[in-house]
Amino acid sequence: MGKSNAVQKKVENLYALMDKLARGEELYPQNVRIQEELGVDERTLRRYLEEEIYPKYSHIVVTEKKKVDRGGRRVTVYRVADRERDVSEIFRFFIESSDDLSWLLQLVHENDPSLLKGYAKESRRHMESILKDQERVFRFVGSPFENLDDVHLKDIFSRLKNAVKNREYRTVVYKKGGRSETLEDIKCLKLFHMSDNWYLACEMNDGSFRFLRLAFIEDIQYANKKKVGYRRQVLEKYEDFFKKVQNPMTLFGPFERAVIVASPRVAFYFDEGMKPFFPTQRFVGKLPDGSVEFTLEYTQPMEILPFVKRWMPDLTIREPESLREALKKDLEEGLKRLA
Repeated sequence: MGKSNAVQKKVENLYALMDKLARGEELYPQNVRIQEELGVDERTLRRYLEEEIYPKYSHIVVTEKKKVDRGGRRVTVYRVADRERDVSEIFRFFIESSDDLSWLLQLVHENDPSLLKGYAKESRRHMESILKDQERVFRFVGSPFENLDDVHLKDIFSRLKNAVKNREYRTVVYKKGGRSETLEDIKCLKLFHMSDNWYLACEMNDGSFRFLRLAFIEDIQYANKKKVGYRRQVLEKYEDFFKKVQNPMTLFGPFERAVIVASPRVAFYFDEGMKPFFPTQRFVGKLPDGSVEFTLEYTQPMEILPFVKRWMPDLTIREPESLREALKKDLEEGLKRLA
């Protein structure tokens, strides 16, 4: 991995760890799940926590010895001292103290300037000076956040955030393709930001799963089951699935595995150590002609076929045959429209 890629990965990993702390998660170097998420070993994760995060943020991060199901052995756990008080402080201090992530402040500010209003005047002035300086350096084309300036959409977002936080039911009026439907007693599971839009992950009253785009929600009301929230076990059912969600086309169900080859012309972008395009993307190896073989997991063809088409003719699906046939059918229909 080149030096620039290594630095980028380190910055991304440190931000991911800070995000976990802000969400109230307890971190420790021996956590295999976090090691796999970040693609690092125990030694590197320990260095992140001991040398990068704790010395800089010891005013909001504390350590303690705890047993965490590792044969009864006590390990050093890192956590936020007072989550209710310090979540916003983590975000503010992390931005103000890091030259590498000053772009993050501009990125958020461009999409919701009101975020600065909640800070003290001194902190706000400091942030505004960062923004002015960074405007000469960064320009973001295409927002990673759906625009929440619309009063109605912001209200929907706020109410859904509370529903998710409290594990509540809601009744939603959803309009898509010119047709409205009333979805009663849905379980609000989690808010996702993907493909430049906000989505609500929810379980319907028949037990099925759906992603609802917030921009298509016309109204949201308390459900008939307002007085009781759904059980925590409902969320546990989706815990592993949520880690593998790739885009709004991901279905709740079994994942299939696709083997794909990138031609020598674009192999660099799919090489080992490059940032993956999908959470499930895995490097397999280099082929004699300079191509790169990698795998993707998917729940339906629409989840990954648009991506393959964007890279054609430089991506080739090797298997499964059913996915090859689905791509072939799409291309044939497209050619008929051009005829």
